[in-house]
Amino acid sequence: MAELGAVNGSLAQGSLEKIVENITANLTENLAADLTANLTSSTITSGNVSALAAARAAFSFSDPASIKQLLYAYRHVFFMEGRILVLALGIIYVGAHASLSRPHSAAPRDDDGELEDESKLGKDGQKAKKKKKRTADVAKESLRLSDALLMPVFAAGALIGMYYLIKYMQDPALLNRIIRAYTSLVAVASVGSFLGDGLSLASSLVFPNVWTSRRDGRLYRVDATKRLQWVQKTNASATAASTSGATATTTATWEEDTSRTTPFPDLLAAPLQWLPASTAASVTSFAWAVRRVVRESWSIHVSLRGVGSEEVEGLSIHALTGLALAAAAVYLDYFLGLFPSLLNNVMGLGLSYFALQVVSGTSFAIGSTVLLGLFLYDIVMVFYTPFMVTVATTVEAPIKIVAASGGQSGMLGLGDIVVPGIYICLCLRYDLYQYYVRQIQHVETTLATTEQASGQEDKNTDSTTTTTTTKTATREIKAPYIDPQGRWGDRVWTWTANPTTPGLTAARFSKPYFVTSMVAYVIGLMGAMLAMLITRKGQPALFYLVPVMLLATWGRAALIGDLKGMWAYTEDSSLDTKDVVVDVDADGKPIKKDDEEKEKGKEKVKEDTGNERDVFVFAIRAPPETDFFEMDI
Repeated sequence: MAELGAVNGSLAQGSLEKIVENITANLTENLAADLTANLTSSTITSGNVSALAAARAAFSFSDPASIKQLLYAYRHVFFMEGRILVLALGIIYVGAHASLSRPHSAAPRDDDGELEDESKLGKDGQKAKKKKKRTADVAKESLRLSDALLMPVFAAGALIGMYYLIKYMQDPALLNRIIRAYTSLVAVASVGSFLGDGLSLASSLVFPNVWTSRRDGRLYRVDATKRLQWVQKTNASATAASTSGATATTTATWEEDTSRTTPFPDLLAAPLQWLPASTAASVTSFAWAVRRVVRESWSIHVSLRGVGSEEVEGLSIHALTGLALAAAAVYLDYFLGLFPSLLNNVMGLGLSYFALQVVSGTSFAIGSTVLLGLFLYDIVMVFYTPFMVTVATTVEAPIKIVAASGGQSGMLGLGDIVVPGIYICLCLRYDLYQYYVRQIQHVETTLATTEQASGQEDKNTDSTTTTTTTKTATREIKAPYIDPQGRWGDRVWTWTANPTTPGLTAARFSKPYFVTSMVAYVIGLMGAMLAMLITRKGQPALFYLVPVMLLATWGRAALIGDLKGMWAYTEDSSLDTKDVVVDVDADGKPIKKDDEEKEKGKEKVKEDTGNERDVFVFAIRAPPETDFFEMDI
């Protein structure tokens, strides 16, 4: 207690000001030392050091003007680190949302993608059903506990091998060439996906499915088949229920608004009013055609008689354009060496984006084990060995993101993005799981069992006794899954929408664990950057990120009593079950219709009776006009 009192007394006498002065002095001395150590003039100039020295000399904790002067002197450092922070946060945010898939707390759609056909909409805009194939989710690689335990060992082996290879080769130019060639090939697919999804996001901002009018607050939906828009009207029962605080069963219906014939919200459609009528009509027709092209999904079908057939779905103009742009970026970087920093960051972000989609932490136990293992690996490799710093500063390949400002540069390894990002993605998928858990209904179901037994009293008769027993069981009815992806434009244009739609509600699910982990990531990364500025040495980012993220997420679960649920959550298929009730025959076998077998038989008869047959087929298929609609808006 005496020591604590002495500390408090010294702080009261102004030692806090001295601490800040010492930190700034240490920063300036380190910068000057780096300059005298023959760093290139483009990295730190003498003018920078002079400005920092002058700001430090004039600094006074009680003088706001000197604080502003010091912050201004370090502005380039803040800009550089800020850019790195924004890039890391941005790719984790979009990568986490791109990794969303149906949790086992939600039921698959019973119609397997059977959606509304807008060409046959009724008066309320929702009537007919039509089959539509949907692109499957990206296959995820689920980590196992053994993978989590061995990951630091494999990472250390790869890093040490790379270090001694650099030392052996003396000149790392050839090694850089080989690594850049390999990563460039991998980057074509990953960057193509990244850029394609970015184009899809941009087009959704121009062509949203639904939008809210700022003038009257009403919600509109775009009908691409009829080339007009529907307006949502709240019925009387819903209005009465909302004023009384009750919940309405049917909140709204839709009606045609023939005055809006463009695919744009009012804000984007306004410039068309300034054009002549004929020109405006041509522009509107062209806009509808563009909307269809950028939103439809194609498939490639290849078949060879006697060998088999294959179909690739999910192709779009965005995906093809993204691949073309990715190939161009790789060519400019690898063969021409143009825009090295920009293209390095684009490829690095693309690789991170792809990794966040395909790697699953499986459970919080495994995800936390991965973080702790690589936490120890990072400490050893950065603080106690020269391996990490040497490899990171020698290898010129998209294994890091870089930023520069005012002659100073900084970098962040992709591992410091992907490893915490996998855990953050797990948090977001857990939030989606919890969203559907809250919608599960437990229904009491009566099960009947009928047994027949032969009569025992009179052996000369064949009388039987039928016994029926009933029992009550509780089964879970899960809400059908509504895909929240691809709704960026809808969310931007409907942030004031009330009432809303099922798709918008699903896209706006509560994300407490995701927000907590993202805030913890910001705090941890800022701590690592501050430590690097003070010590002027490379810092293991996971040393700061892992404790903050684990304490934040597990601590939140402990505070709200969710530790058991968080521990039990898993992304393997063991919990993906569904309670069903079926009719059985006297032998206890399920009674079902063999519709699938009948359809196969019809196709077989058709093939055998036909006079012509396809030997080789290569076809690019686009959805028909009647199948062009949007889902769950």
